[in-house]
Amino acid sequence: MSMRNALAATSLAMLVLASAPASADRNRVPEQDALRNGVRSGELLPYQEMRSRAQGRVDGRMIGSEFDPGTGRYRFKFQRGGSVIWMDMDGRTGREIGRVGQ
Repeated sequence: MSMRNALAATSLAMLVLASAPASADRNRVPEQDALRNGVRSGELLPYQEMRSRAQGRVDGRMIGSEFDPGTGRYRFKFQRGGSVIWMDMDGRTGREIGRVGQ
């Protein structure tokens, strides 16, 4: 490899590495940051624990979830047969606070 090619390869690698954090920041989701901070502070229960609690309460296949940082609520979506069930849970207490569907 010539010195010129080595310099070009090194420059390209540095450019790629320098741009990585910027693209990672661009892909950040505010809800994830709020959830992460709430779990770290002890204010919210972790997603995996909430997911496990939700799955234990519904006989169905989990097909989705979301977190609302404004209310601290998790919402889990299940499918059972031809029906869809939505379950809301309080992220602070881990309690079920609402359910729609059967």
